[in-house]
Amino acid sequence: MMASRFRVFAAKLSGMFGRRKADHEFDDEMRLHLQLLTERFIRQGMRPEEAASAARRQFGNTTLLQQGQREMRSIMSLSNLGRDLRFSVRQLRRNPTLALVAITSLALGIGANTAIFAVAKKVLLDTLPVKDPKQLRMLTWVAGHDQKVPLVWGDASSNASGDHISSSFSYPVFEELRKQSDAFQYLFAFKDVQMTAAVDGQPDLVSAEFVSGDTFNALGVQPILGRPLTAADDTDSSSGPVAVISEAYWAAHFARSSSALGKTISLNGIPTTIVGIAPGSFTGLQIDTVTQVFVPLVMQPLLLPRPQNSSASLLNNPQSWWLLVMARLRPDVPEVRAQARLDAILRQAAAAGMPDGKAPTQFHLQFQSGDRGLDYLKDAFARPSYMLLSLSGLVLLLACVNLANLLLARVATREREVSTRLALGAGRAHIVRQMLTESLLLSSLGGTAGLLVGYLGRNLIPHLLAKSWSPETIQLDFDGRVIAFTVGISLATGILFGLAPAWQATRTNVNSGLKDTAHATYSRQKIGLGKGLVIFQIALSAILLIGAGLFVRTLVNLNHTPLGFRPDNILLFRLAPPKTRYTGPQSTALYRQLEEKLAAIPGVRSVSLSTIAIVGDGYSGSTFHVSGRPIIEGERRVQMNIVGTDFLSTLGISIMRGRSFNTHDTYTSPKVAVVNQTLARKYFPNQDPLGQTFENEDADGPIQIVGIAADTRYANLRSPTPPLFYLPYLQHPDNVGRMVVELRTFAEPAGIVNQARAAVASLDPNLPLIEVRTMTQQIDSSLSNERIFARLTAGFGLLALLLASIGIYGIMSYTVARRTSEIGIRMALGARTDQVLSMVLREVSWMALAGVAIGIGGALWLGRFLSAMLYGLKPSDPLTLITAAALLAIIALLAALGPARRASRIDPIRALRHE
Repeated sequence: MMASRFRVFAAKLSGMFGRRKADHEFDDEMRLHLQLLTERFIRQGMRPEEAASAARRQFGNTTLLQQGQREMRSIMSLSNLGRDLRFSVRQLRRNPTLALVAITSLALGIGANTAIFAVAKKVLLDTLPVKDPKQLRMLTWVAGHDQKVPLVWGDASSNASGDHISSSFSYPVFEELRKQSDAFQYLFAFKDVQMTAAVDGQPDLVSAEFVSGDTFNALGVQPILGRPLTAADDTDSSSGPVAVISEAYWAAHFARSSSALGKTISLNGIPTTIVGIAPGSFTGLQIDTVTQVFVPLVMQPLLLPRPQNSSASLLNNPQSWWLLVMARLRPDVPEVRAQARLDAILRQAAAAGMPDGKAPTQFHLQFQSGDRGLDYLKDAFARPSYMLLSLSGLVLLLACVNLANLLLARVATREREVSTRLALGAGRAHIVRQMLTESLLLSSLGGTAGLLVGYLGRNLIPHLLAKSWSPETIQLDFDGRVIAFTVGISLATGILFGLAPAWQATRTNVNSGLKDTAHATYSRQKIGLGKGLVIFQIALSAILLIGAGLFVRTLVNLNHTPLGFRPDNILLFRLAPPKTRYTGPQSTALYRQLEEKLAAIPGVRSVSLSTIAIVGDGYSGSTFHVSGRPIIEGERRVQMNIVGTDFLSTLGISIMRGRSFNTHDTYTSPKVAVVNQTLARKYFPNQDPLGQTFENEDADGPIQIVGIAADTRYANLRSPTPPLFYLPYLQHPDNVGRMVVELRTFAEPAGIVNQARAAVASLDPNLPLIEVRTMTQQIDSSLSNERIFARLTAGFGLLALLLASIGIYGIMSYTVARRTSEIGIRMALGARTDQVLSMVLREVSWMALAGVAIGIGGALWLGRFLSAMLYGLKPSDPLTLITAAALLAIIALLAALGPARRASRIDPIRALRHE
């Protein structure tokens, strides 16, 4: 029976094709039957005309027979769909303007959502491109707020209860945990760092990862060339340092040549042999960073020595917690059991790393999801992603309402057509299906165009986020999930916003619809629905415009924030002398020589250095304890910047009292510091800071305050100035490593970059200039999030204005056309042109006022979610609200002016004669 049904289905499916040939064959067959019947009736004595008529009566309705035969040989649902689609295409070709407006508005709305979803997917949904990422767990520890914790090189934070949280572990602890192989499939460790890499004598800064030997095997990552790092690389270093490089690094520096295997590159001055090429899909264990070089973990003392406790190795130092540890769970071991097993081992192994040397009591291990690896991206951009998705959703909703309004107006002009079809026996379900087909066709075309718009604009946000002096690190995948999202919202748009016009079409009164005049079917209810949609459009536009105004004004306020220094004509670049070749005193000597060479370049006004380039370069905290005062446990840290002698004058930071640093502040002279005004007010509220001394964890002995500098913005433009002190780098050689060089020039600083590069190369040709930029560029980069929101919301606001004006123009044109006879009567009874014009504009005015009022209410309610992202104003900012309302009112009146002028020029005689 199933076979029989399948044969019938296959026959009907094949009947969908070759339909014209089958129709001709059936027509020929019917003509043959009619001819035979006619001949039989003639033989019975009828005349030919009577015989032909009798044959047709006996044979039946040929049209119905043809339709029945089509139903028998094909699947009618598919056949009807094809017919509806062909009819919809003809309708769109008859109304190209409506089709173009609808498709364009949907393309922009769907395209914006597609591009932003691609970004949000990267921020919120993407996982590491490895085998079974959901089985991965990141290990973290939580310590009570009273528990002394080890020294951490990495991230450390506190939760709402004040407990300490970190994901860094010491190498000895990692070794102890790794022995518990019955609790997991793999336990592996890594550490993201930066190194100086030189290929054929060309130095460059690269993103690198120290990884344990079984990392590649644990992740299921196989090189496209060569071999991965293995467990043997953790123990056997007889063959010398080895590395696996990324596919991108291989392509950029070795032109994808297989001869790269076995070649030697210099990492921090150490010759390292390339043994493998990682696949392009694998970019490391940090989801927002493209790792270029992978090296064995045991190479840390050689490649990146960090002197601590008289040893450069962190591998045998239980007091340095620096490794990130991940586990791949075993399917046969419950996660809770594995966590409990490792938790017990951690508390035993951690005792040697505690500051007091005692076994911790409030110290526990926790598993966190590891499918995204080390994930800074979600913490930084999750909230902005949700906000952008919401704003783009409003734009799409606005485009959809615009589509519904256009379709409603289109349905009104097709009342006679729909009435005729209903009178001829068409079912209302068929009318609804036809209208939904037209709506789905429009949304599908808009979705296809939107997918193209989204693809072209997919890298806009990563480009805006990227720093102008460094390559983009966020790589977006335009994969099946993005396409599925676009298809989904396209279909949902066509169905949801095609229902109202389809339902409206079925409510057509057949008798009135068949009258010769279309004006007889004027319905206030139909026009009211269209006006309601316009009011909704205006409300959405008001919300988007107010949001755009708030973000644009936030950016303007931040750009006008007093900096406390002069950012113009300052060139910045970073140097990172590898510790394999430069100790603290050697780095100090290098920087002194460099200052002299850079100062000699024509066009350079002054030169200095600092560990932190203020505004946009991060933090550098340290302790600050005023001499003679009691030590307070858990005292908050303050900001510290180790700088060159001319740092304050180079940046234009004023000395309010005392003095700045000078050439007499050397390693052998008394230690001195300059503090900012905020620190002076906080720690010396009722006494003079000058001459006071303090102790600091980074210096031996007391440090005397010799000057008070003006406050400046420090980490960013939003945060208030923190307490900060400056130390001269010449007095603290052990703390000198990576430094930022600041050059103030007489003219445009970009013109001396090559000379600065030559000056550095003359001292060390393997020392690259890192992150070359101007101070102005760095400050602009610190505002990248604000700039993205300002630009995108401004674009959304302009698009909202355009769509709202289209909606207003369309509904008022329709209203005027439907009220032609009414307006003609008014004018025949003495109404003036200006009165008719005012009547139409009054209708638009109340729609605009209603929409703006609703929109302002909605914006105020939504504003509470935006307040943390604003600066210098509140969500209820009067100037923004008034400006948005006025702009919308003006646009509404301008959009309605054309239909209003047409209404005022109606000839009453022609209008009444037509009626």
